[in-house]
Amino acid sequence: MNIRFAITISLGLIVVGCDNQIDTSLSGRVQGMSMAPRFEEGDVISWQPSKGNRFLRYAPVVCQLEEELVVKRVIGLPKESIQITDGELFIKGKVIQKSPQLLRQFGMIVDDQADSWSDPTHSWIQTSNQWSCKHVSPKHTSWLKFSPASSRGVVHNENGLRIYDDVSWLPKETRHLNSVQDIGISVILDIHLQEENSLEILFANNQSAARIVVRRQGRLAVIAGRLDGRFVVAAWPLGKERRAGGIYDGQNKGVLYELPRLWSACLNVSHKNRWEHSIHSLSIGIKMIGGQEKLLSGEPDIVKAEGLLVWRDIYWLSMPNKTAWIVPEKHVFVLGDCPAVSRDSRQWGSLPIDAVQGTVLQRGFPQEFPAWLHHN
Repeated sequence: MNIRFAITISLGLIVVGCDNQIDTSLSGRVQGMSMAPRFEEGDVISWQPSKGNRFLRYAPVVCQLEEELVVKRVIGLPKESIQITDGELFIKGKVIQKSPQLLRQFGMIVDDQADSWSDPTHSWIQTSNQWSCKHVSPKHTSWLKFSPASSRGVVHNENGLRIYDDVSWLPKETRHLNSVQDIGISVILDIHLQEENSLEILFANNQSAARIVVRRQGRLAVIAGRLDGRFVVAAWPLGKERRAGGIYDGQNKGVLYELPRLWSACLNVSHKNRWEHSIHSLSIGIKMIGGQEKLLSGEPDIVKAEGLLVWRDIYWLSMPNKTAWIVPEKHVFVLGDCPAVSRDSRQWGSLPIDAVQGTVLQRGFPQEFPAWLHHN
């Protein structure tokens, strides 16, 4: 027997219709912004009723909270300790490293304008919304640097780059804004090389850098930056006809695919000045390995940088007088993706597993990481 009903709730969903059979998925309309940007107000989501009591970390779930249904994300599992410190999330005393797939869910665009980059080495030239390296040398690195003073989405001050955990979709906020440490860049590099040459490509911020050596021509997608206490990089080749997920398409902002599941490299970030409030630069460097210097002529540029993006990770917020929790047996700890407006286990405490009604069925993003995200 099918039963249609409607329930209005303040924190999670408006259920617009469902079937009471266990094998049939239920659906509801999101109310509020506590799970933005993944689920925004007015989005329709579906979930499969629970058949067991085991849930994966980071799974979005629908929970029963008194008379309401709410949608949150599972963060802590039974018998785990949870700690939130300086915007980072610790499980059993260790910071949890996000995968590229998870960064796609939590990351946010800070800047996507080529005008926000500059050329301190006089080796690059800007055309429309891309940069071309006109001078590649085996003697020095040709740097392209993010310039916060030119950015419309970043607050610039005397200490350099400062990015806050503000979000454009929220109503006016009165809380203190926090400086985010986990930031990075993404880009598509169109590389033209002669067979005897190779390129060294550096992706850097003030604290760390990753080095990639490219030995053949083609299109290369890259995500790099500081994330959860490490400097991470993912790089993968693109076919001529297919673009890759995770990188912004500067021409048509189309849906992109094939984001890798693992990082190509994870380098520990120095704990010295770990929680400083500024990161002085984000840069891309190109250097020739072997071969002769290349000057711009009638030949194609050796490197074109398209769709440059600066992203930041989620900044978790603790409670004023509470930063640590213990998850009891047969309970889960749930959080909203937008901590500034979410009420969740930080206020309620852990929820019984029986309160979890089901896991939200994964649906495609309107656009892939990080193009679908909102600007600061």
